[in-house]
Amino acid sequence: MNFNLGLGLRRREPLFGMDIGHSSLKVMQLEAGTGKSKSPSVIGYGSSHRYAVSSISGGAIVDYKALSEALHELLERKLAGTITTRKVACTIPLSHSFSRPLKLPVMDDEDLDQAVHLEAEQYIPVAPENLYIDYDVVRRDDKNIEILVVATPKNIIESYMKFLESMGLEPVALEPTMNATARIFGMADPTHTQATVLIDFGAEAIDIAVYDNTLFVNNTVQGGSNTMINLIAQNLGISREEAFKVKNEEGLKLSGHLRNIGQAVKPTLDNLVREVHKIIRYYDDRVAVNGRKISQAIMTGGGTNMPGLSDYLAQELAIPVRMLDPWSKIDFGALTPPDELERSMFITVAGEAVLDMSEVFND
Repeated sequence: MNFNLGLGLRRREPLFGMDIGHSSLKVMQLEAGTGKSKSPSVIGYGSSHRYAVSSISGGAIVDYKALSEALHELLERKLAGTITTRKVACTIPLSHSFSRPLKLPVMDDEDLDQAVHLEAEQYIPVAPENLYIDYDVVRRDDKNIEILVVATPKNIIESYMKFLESMGLEPVALEPTMNATARIFGMADPTHTQATVLIDFGAEAIDIAVYDNTLFVNNTVQGGSNTMINLIAQNLGISREEAFKVKNEEGLKLSGHLRNIGQAVKPTLDNLVREVHKIIRYYDDRVAVNGRKISQAIMTGGGTNMPGLSDYLAQELAIPVRMLDPWSKIDFGALTPPDELERSMFITVAGEAVLDMSEVFND
């Protein structure tokens, strides 16, 4: 699912991925694997310096200068390898989009499009003329069509378009971050047979989705890794820089004064666990076929750099929890890969970089 912008794009033309986060942006370009290696190769990637969180407000870019300076410096000075194209597929924040699964009776495509827009008007608290609406058919049978609808405020889409075009880039697709995460998960584990909860720990919010060969339902929990860092700093009486180090190195260890770390981040994690349980119940009760249950959770995002987090969530959710690790399926060639702590931060942009042209053209 993406807001398709690639009307002038040729199917074999390369593109690169961009992930615009709350305080930094990342880029990556891949090329298809050749010869014995089927793995795509990274030919360019990098991350910008941090810009003020206030540069993005309500999901929309408001400080174009700050982001322009960040991207310019990245492409000119901080890029590993090269970016060979101006065609870009870019993420937009799931936390400021409206998402809802729908079940409708079977109908032709034209009627389906109208029905989706009418249904969207019923549940989205924004006037339809102020939204861009897109949807994917996730399952159909002789009687019903199941759909995942995503609607994003026009001011968000238009701010991203304005920024990208001001940099001389040609946007071909904009899509929620979770779509990129689901795509890279599908590539990393192509033979998976389990219904899976995807948990993407962002800086300011945590995105949750159910993936079972396609995305079925998703949601956002406010409060991400920055929230946890701030809570640790307040609870332990240390600086934010020290709290960042404690989170990444000590995590949820339960020894001595470090018990305070778990207590500090407990409100954020408890909220996450509640929302994951809700989304699992929704899938099990309304979506699952033939009693198929969610049997694992996969974590991604910079916020997952926290020892003990996967064990804690596995205990609370009563299902196995592991990190998403797609890097065995991606070749960095002569480029130096990001270090271990940074790898999780590049997963979303990698998912954007592997966008297939058939998705842009809706083939």
